Amino acid sequence: MTPSEGRILALWSGILGVDAAALDADGLVVVRDPRDVASTRNAIMRTARATWLLTADGNVADAQAFVADVEARERGNATFHYRDEPPNGAADPRVRVLDAADAPLLAALVERAGADAAEEADVDVAHPLAVGIVEDGRLLAIASLLGEDERTVDVGVLVDPSARRRGLGTAVVADLTRRATGRGLLVQYRRRRDNEGSARLAHACGFAPWAELVVAPR
Repeated sequence: MTPSEGRILALWSGILGVDAAALDADGLVVVRDPRDVASTRNAIMRTARATWLLTADGNVADAQAFVADVEARERGNATFHYRDEPPNGAADPRVRVLDAADAPLLAALVERAGADAAEEADVDVAHPLAVGIVEDGRLLAIASLLGEDERTVDVGVLVDPSARRRGLGTAVVADLTRRATGRGLLVQYRRRRDNEGSARLAHACGFAPWAELVVAPR
């Protein structure tokens, strides 16, 4: 197990309240999910080694049937990527730190991008750290960090629809990742499985895919 994999398992061990060694077992692993969201959904998480069956009560009589049921009734999914080293290359000089004074620029970007994209991105200049690219008085791209625990942060990114495919999203995520990993933090990047643009961005910034989550109503 690499140091990075150990950090990721430690993160999920803390989230789920389960020993990290149990999560790293081969095959199907039944995990009692203590989070409130578990009362409304069943879920499976696939890593390279294991498939975790996440349930509120931790009681699964037929593991294979549980997996098939979740997949048949899927209502959402996410792919988790991680990085704990700075991205390659120099920092992009267009990127700067954002603060409360940039809130109107972010509001205008959210309006242009749409509510759905903004909700998925979950970015805010009020987050512990936010960086962006501003051109001609318009915020064209923003990435911000939210804390998962004291050692892990989650990155969100939003790009103006008119400025996509210019590398702006990659620039802000790489800058934010460089700052976070420089502080010794593990950076988590989540995306929908069908979001190919987000997958390209994660790859460009050197994030390694680690697991896929699929959820279905209980």
